[in-house]
Amino acid sequence: MPVRRAVPFLLALSLTTACGGEAKKAEPEVKAEEPKKAEDDAIAKRRAEREAKAKAEKDAEDARVAAVNALAVLPPKLPKDIKKACDAVADSQLKFFERMFEGPELEKLKAAQGTQRPMTINGCTGLGSIEAAACQVAALDAATDKTLKSSISDIMRVCIEKYAKPAG
Repeated sequence: MPVRRAVPFLLALSLTTACGGEAKKAEPEVKAEEPKKAEDDAIAKRRAEREAKAKAEKDAEDARVAAVNALAVLPPKLPKDIKKACDAVADSQLKFFERMFEGPELEKLKAAQGTQRPMTINGCTGLGSIEAAACQVAALDAATDKTLKSSISDIMRVCIEKYAKPAG
């Protein structure tokens, strides 16, 4: 008989333990959702930061392109001689470098003038456009914003696109 009394007691004890165990298992599931929600929030935050950074970079690039386009205008008086106009382009290019760069960067650019200046003059005279050369001089002289320091090739290109007559 003692075994018969022990069976219901043990059965009740095991059911009580099993019920208590289920309740404890339900809590970790709720807690598991909290880290997942925090992880989702962190992912959303990183995505928003990445998108804001990309938008800021795009806006900065759009502003730089607009500034370059605004610089590319003809001066009131055009030079008469293409050779003098192209010499002026090379002079303006050096002045641009002196305004935009300093220290070792500037010294490196000045040291390269032995080859850079003739290349600039030859490219300009080969183009044969007084208007493009005058635009380049005016644009390089007017560029004072340090954000344009890496935009010299864009300034030169925009003037060529606007004012050089297409070959052919």
